[in-house]
Amino acid sequence: MRLLTLAQLNFRNLRDSRLEFPAGVVAVVGRNATGKSNLLAAAYLGCTGEVVGGKLVRQVRLGEEEAYVAAEVEHDEGVSRIEVGLAPGRKLLKVDGQQARTMDVARVVSAVLLTPEDADLIHGPPSGRRGYLDGLLSKLSARYSSLHREYLRVLEQRNALLRAGDLGPTFGVWSERFALLGSEIDALRDRAITRLAPLAAAVYREVAGDAGSDLRVSLRRSYAEAGLAEALSASARTELARAQTVVGPHRDDLYLELGGVSLHEYGSRGEARTAALALRVAEYRILGEKHAEPPVLLIDDFTAELDSARREYLLTLAGATPQAFVSGTEPPPRFDYRLDMVAGRATAPGVGRA
Repeated sequence: MRLLTLAQLNFRNLRDSRLEFPAGVVAVVGRNATGKSNLLAAAYLGCTGEVVGGKLVRQVRLGEEEAYVAAEVEHDEGVSRIEVGLAPGRKLLKVDGQQARTMDVARVVSAVLLTPEDADLIHGPPSGRRGYLDGLLSKLSARYSSLHREYLRVLEQRNALLRAGDLGPTFGVWSERFALLGSEIDALRDRAITRLAPLAAAVYREVAGDAGSDLRVSLRRSYAEAGLAEALSASARTELARAQTVVGPHRDDLYLELGGVSLHEYGSRGEARTAALALRVAEYRILGEKHAEPPVLLIDDFTAELDSARREYLLTLAGATPQAFVSGTEPPPRFDYRLDMVAGRATAPGVGRA
């Protein structure tokens, strides 16, 4: 896949109305706070329909009410145009002029974004790791995306009844639907972990350069019972006390171990950064298999918290990808095209260097 053009209006601090990009490694160079990360976030939004970095209102330039991003992405079946309109609390997506959802974008194009903040996946709360897994699965399966959206709606209704103390027949109906949806989500997550875990483990060994580095990825459930329906029954008293649903996929965790020890609790910053990198590269490879071509690769601040061996791994991956964007305060050793960012505006000083 290749991002051909990117157009924007009022997206964060970006000033260029339209940019064109070649194949190969595109170096995005500039001092801190000049818009490098914002350009990659806009590219990711245009390729996936997904917002990076918080609330929608934070994507709109200060003082403006709306923002717009449009991308033309080349893939094996042709060229698709993805348009995204943003306003506080509202996002409008179109694919080739037709109103769409994020899952519709995922059917035709994809991108993977690596950032220094990915290390927070490991040391941060379980919600971040669940978000990673849910995001990957939603790109792989339209069914999962629909299931997850309905599951969250049913969860909200069930919690509202618990807060109100209304445990009548309606509560039973919502509970039955909750258990059905949650069980199917569990099954799809299990299938994804079966594919993700060995890929992430292999990448960790490649990046760390240590054949003995044993990264294990598993799904840690919020209940020990045989099924979700049984877990709901067993947790009934706790639910009443807390006035919320305490078991289900919304409480599970993507659990990572290194050498049999929890990375969340005991992993160093370097180990966490490498494990997060392994998850992202595994995502990149899985999406490449789904589309039968590599997704657009976006690497933000390639030098951050990585030693020379890990940087070299990333840059080798970028060089083997049809198109990769690599940002930094200095250019990578090898690139095909360079963009210099100054105050939200990109200039192209020339071609790259081998």
